[in-house]
Amino acid sequence: MFIVHSLIKSIGVLLIVLSISLSSPNKALAQAPTVHHSTLAWYTDFNAAMKDAGSNGKYVMLYFSGSDWCKPCIQLNKNVIDTDTFSEYAAGNFVPVKLDFPKMKKNKHSKKMVDNNEALAEKYNPNGVFPLLVFLDKNEKMIGFTGFTDISPDAYVSIIKNIIGQ
Repeated sequence: MFIVHSLIKSIGVLLIVLSISLSSPNKALAQAPTVHHSTLAWYTDFNAAMKDAGSNGKYVMLYFSGSDWCKPCIQLNKNVIDTDTFSEYAAGNFVPVKLDFPKMKKNKHSKKMVDNNEALAEKYNPNGVFPLLVFLDKNEKMIGFTGFTDISPDAYVSIIKNIIGQ
C-alpha cells in the first residue's frame, strides 16, 4: 500500500512539474531569430558584380566569411545575413559578393576563386577580419565597413544605412 501511495504521489508531482513547464514560455524559443528564407543572390565574380552595380546604380557589398570555421561568421549568417529582413534590404540596395575562405577540404573552392578572393582580401580586408562587410561605390572606392555585432537584423540594417548615408 505504501509503494502504491508513493507512486501516485510521484506521478502527481511529475504532472504538476510538466504542466508548469508546458505553460511557461520556453526561453530558447522566445529568443529564436526570425525564420530564415534568404533569397539574396550572391555573386562570386567581383568583375560581374561591379558591372551589375554600375548598370543598376547600386553599391557593391563584399562579404568576407569563413563559412566553416569562423564562429562569428556562422552566427552572423544565422542571425542576420540569412534573414528576410537583411536579404530584402540588401537585394534592394547592393550587389552582394560573397568572398568565402573555407578551411575544410570538402568546402574548398577552385584555384581561380581562391586567387580572386585573396586578391580582394589584400585590397579590402588586409587585416584578415572575419566576418567583414565592405561597401564599395561604382568606382570600387570603399564607402565603409562593418563586422560582427550580436544584434537583430533590423539593428544591423540600421548600421549599414548609417554607413552608406541612407
